[in-house]
Amino acid sequence: MRIFTTTLAVIALVAATASTAANLPGVASGSKKYTLNNAVGKNSVVFVSDAPAEKIEGTADGVSGSFTFDASKIEVTTGVIEVRVSTMTTANSKRDEHMYSPMWLDAEQFPTISFAVSSLKDVKVTTKDGKSVVTATAVGTFTCHGVTKSATAPVSITVIPESAETKKRASGTLIMVETSFTVALADHKVTGKAGVVGKSVGETIAVNAKLFANS
Repeated sequence: MRIFTTTLAVIALVAATASTAANLPGVASGSKKYTLNNAVGKNSVVFVSDAPAEKIEGTADGVSGSFTFDASKIEVTTGVIEVRVSTMTTANSKRDEHMYSPMWLDAEQFPTISFAVSSLKDVKVTTKDGKSVVTATAVGTFTCHGVTKSATAPVSITVIPESAETKKRASGTLIMVETSFTVALADHKVTGKAGVVGKSVGETIAVNAKLFANS
């Protein structure tokens, strides 16, 4: 009886493991490279500084990068996404000049801000109407102002298999990623003008990115 019970427990464990494995209809297993492509959708980053004296909203459209994605091993996803600092704007040209200056982000010395993903954890998959949505936590490093820090960010990944309709936008499987996280300026030695951070510029910056790629 003990052997029989143990066998049932093992079978149940295997079945549970199988049920949590990725199942993305229409997407073949195997690692593939996906490259950000504005033909799939407009790659963009929105950043918000919310300080007592002022709320500043900005965008960046100089977004590039690529990642590897395996529908059967989603956890091993890796990649690097970069934003060109010179494409970050806040609808105020004078303020943007200050943002690019050595006092703040120093666009000349540190022209890009990047998130390097080393893996995904807490992966969950749901599928509806031919689309699969993966929710997970991206694990990696965030580099800004020449300073690299360990980072995590929640991600929502929509995977759309290739079809006659999707080919009108781009070839291959389409992937859309959305993520939101915060960045502490002090962590990246962005000090700005004395007395400004914490009053007119938030100590932390909220970031929302929408990324679009195809294989």
